[in-house]
Amino acid sequence: MSNKILVQCPKELDFLRPRVLNNLSRMGNIADGGYALTTSALSESSHLLSLGLGENWSFENVVRNANPKAPIDIYDHTVSLAFFTSKALKGIVKFLLLQDSFSNLKSRFTRLKQYFKFWKRSNLNRHHQVEITQKVFKEVLSEYPANSRIGLKVDIEGSEWEILESIGQEKKKFEFILLEIHHFDQHEAELEKFLNDVQDCFTLSHLHANNFEPLGSNGFPKVFELTLLKKSEMVSSPEYRQELPVDGLDAPNAKNRPDFHIRFA
Repeated sequence: MSNKILVQCPKELDFLRPRVLNNLSRMGNIADGGYALTTSALSESSHLLSLGLGENWSFENVVRNANPKAPIDIYDHTVSLAFFTSKALKGIVKFLLLQDSFSNLKSRFTRLKQYFKFWKRSNLNRHHQVEITQKVFKEVLSEYPANSRIGLKVDIEGSEWEILESIGQEKKKFEFILLEIHHFDQHEAELEKFLNDVQDCFTLSHLHANNFEPLGSNGFPKVFELTLLKKSEMVSSPEYRQELPVDGLDAPNAKNRPDFHIRFA
């Protein structure tokens, strides 16, 4: 099996071509769950608003270590302490029935312990079991002080399209925007409009294709993560990326599948 799938970005999708920023680092897991960002963007943020948790908060861990005083508010209605407790107890049953290994059982309890330690022991780490809608998103933003510098991470499995316009309208509140895009081939025009709407404040600084999903009908990956950084992060007249991924910064989300190698015209 080839370890990569070559993707020639169509000219009409050239708005996805990121600028070159050499001081990007991988924040969080090297594969799924991590994001390309700068340390200065983290340190300049007064709050992190993180939409979507699942079973991976490696990025939030990095934020906590880099900016110990910044409150972290995460919104995800699909997981909870009860969720991880139930998974651990079900693991015991599966192990006793010889349906699962001891290492998998151990990992379930480790995850439960990690969740409790991170999300329950600190009043700066707050998990809100609330589903994000456009209305909820606007209400959440209205609760932050006017002078807040919010770092925004959005990974809500396709629901990002419901709040994308609102993010653009409130762009001046954000220090950085990390955005995971799903079903891109169905929403090309929406994403192009959003990037145009925020380009006076933000620069597209990175794109990482997610190889969990195949190419879309437009010949481009269906799922990818975007890093948008304040223009103050950019050097004058930076060049554009010729190809992605970036060695030393990116890794395949799924190690057992071919990765996408994107080339721009």
